[in-house]
Amino acid sequence: MARGSMAVETTVFGTGAEILNRPPFKGVSMTIDFTDVTEDEETGKKIVKAGTPINKDGVPVSATPWTGAVGILLVDVREERPQGTILTEAYVHTGRAQKNSGLTYDGALVTAMNNAGNRIRFEEPIITAQ
Repeated sequence: MARGSMAVETTVFGTGAEILNRPPFKGVSMTIDFTDVTEDEETGKKIVKAGTPINKDGVPVSATPWTGAVGILLVDVREERPQGTILTEAYVHTGRAQKNSGLTYDGALVTAMNNAGNRIRFEEPIITAQ
């Protein structure tokens, strides 16, 4: 006999948004910090979207001047499984990454990636360092 609710929750996983413009790419795994992340209006769950800049402690950086950003999140990450891949070398499709993350990139983000020692190129449209 079951104790409590027998409800089943289904979560769909897949490749999600494609923010890469072309191969190759390199990344490192990192646990994402969801402390200051708000719940998604549609799902009611905390999600950090692909294309979001992340700092060295796994905290999403969501506004210019992108202070502390060291990489770009490759795929959407949910709070129940907070492991993600942070891009360190890649050709990012700027339009798709901005649309998915809900952020607006600028030259300060390129500068932050360069200062972190990363080789991330923002294409379509191209963004250059300030």
